[in-house]
Amino acid sequence: MGGWQPAQPVPPADVQPRSMLDAAPAAPAGASLGAAPAAINLPGGMASADFERLAKMVFIRLQAANDAGNVDDLRKFTTPELFASLRADLLERGAAKQTTDVVQIDAQVVETARENGQDIVTVRFHGLIREVADAGAEPFNELWHLVRAADGQGDWAIAGITPVQ
Repeated sequence: MGGWQPAQPVPPADVQPRSMLDAAPAAPAGASLGAAPAAINLPGGMASADFERLAKMVFIRLQAANDAGNVDDLRKFTTPELFASLRADLLERGAAKQTTDVVQIDAQVVETARENGQDIVTVRFHGLIREVADAGAEPFNELWHLVRAADGQGDWAIAGITPVQ
């Protein structure tokens, strides 16, 4: 897998997803709901665990880039549309200092799809972050949508971030 760089956004219509729900057979009566779901086959044959490990590193790096107002790093790992939104957030924040401490992070590939010549991978991130010094860590739960050309050319880019309620 290459690095993470800008790609074109993915329109939401007519997506043909393959999700954890599709990949995992129905659990027999009395089976543990805490059992690990079946792995999803990723585009290009990369193992889910490898993709998740890389995704966690990118998550932490983007938190640091956002805190520092590093637009070059934000641009490198996001689509132009998401970058524009993040940049607007930075302009709104102004000179206010922001520090995010990622205390705990877990990542799980939950869905893949192919649409309009692009592969889409959705990763669920959850864990604990601290955004105020000397405060307790708060839980977070987000879905990050990553895109790349379906022919495997180019790099993965973050196209969207959705909070999970």
